[in-house]
Amino acid sequence: MKIAIDGPAGSGKSTVAKEISKRLNIPYLNTGLVYRAFAYICMVEGLKENDVIKVFEKPIEVRLDIAKTVVIYKGEDISHKLGSEDVGKRASQIASLPGFREKINQFFRSLVGQGQVVAEGRDAGSHIFPEAELKVFLTASPEERAKRRYIQLKEEGIEVGFEEILKAIIERDERDKNRPLYPFKPAEDATIIDTTGLSPEEVVEKILSLVEEKV
Repeated sequence: MKIAIDGPAGSGKSTVAKEISKRLNIPYLNTGLVYRAFAYICMVEGLKENDVIKVFEKPIEVRLDIAKTVVIYKGEDISHKLGSEDVGKRASQIASLPGFREKINQFFRSLVGQGQVVAEGRDAGSHIFPEAELKVFLTASPEERAKRRYIQLKEEGIEVGFEEILKAIIERDERDKNRPLYPFKPAEDATIIDTTGLSPEEVVEKILSLVEEKV
């Protein structure tokens, strides 16, 4: 079974998708991490905007495990190097370049093939795996998502103001909704779950109920 979990930043995609992967014993694909990996390699190799597509020629390996996505580059696990704001900004930039999004979507499809996967990330159900048996779109109010991100960063020892995070989330939402190619929206056949006020466990249970209906 292919399960695609989509939604904006802070909607709870990663936490929920990892738990679904564990419960169902299905490999987990974090598409956002792979975007960041390509961005990181572009930065390390000094690839400019007009050469970004060349990143797909680089020796990158993505391994899917239960509740874990690992990225190997030149024999080194670089997964732990991909969380910085600089890498995140670069990932957003290259994602908007003509041809890149379709190229990376092809990469994801080749990676998974006919196998099972719990894939999470923007466009997971709408464009990457439109054939997924179950598509879920998680959403939450900007304030709720900013609060979650604020708590997460605090736990990681990163000092940033709540208002700054909220502003960034609202701006990102606007950019995504209005991008000319693949505007960000749920797949037509996705089940939308508003996670505002729900615990991760409550969201997981809702999704597992949907899985049972599909089996």
